[in-house]
Amino acid sequence: MHKDEIWQLYQKNGEPIEGAGWPAMRNNPAGDDGEIVGIAIVFLFRRNSEGELELLWQKRSDKIDRYPGDYDISAGGHINLNESIIEAAIRETREEIGANVSSDELGFVTMYPFNKNRFAWIFAADWTGKDDAFHFDDKEVSEVRWVPLSDTDEFRKKYAKKPLKEDPITFETLKYWFEINGYL
Repeated sequence: MHKDEIWQLYQKNGEPIEGAGWPAMRNNPAGDDGEIVGIAIVFLFRRNSEGELELLWQKRSDKIDRYPGDYDISAGGHINLNESIIEAAIRETREEIGANVSSDELGFVTMYPFNKNRFAWIFAADWTGKDDAFHFDDKEVSEVRWVPLSDTDEFRKKYAKKPLKEDPITFETLKYWFEINGYL
């Protein structure tokens, strides 16, 4: 998160409110006044040499204010004012882990209300055969780790930041997406 960002505000139906934003410096809206922001999440995955799917996890820097040292999804963050959801997904992936994904590479997984003041749009991108030289220019991430999909639930419960530890729905939905798209 960059304190100078203005996050896009959304209506309860998920549509952006034209010209309406929430200053990041105020932190996350409480939702009491109906303010809803959006986050774009990208899961990078690959097929390893044994043919098993793996998910990329990022370890949050020890210097970050929220959930330092915990593991998180591959990349993601708030959608800025007048930024499309796809643009946010691409930007966050580049900013957080130095990975360049295109809109063509992003598979839409789902969108759901993450809590009363946040919508989450979730994407997956196949990283099989691509360069694993990730870099963390904005210092939010300290390292990345590939985890076999079969170990994801155990890894999530043991190492992930608290909201992910308590969120099996996202991962079940992601597994279903893998199934219907022929990856499993």
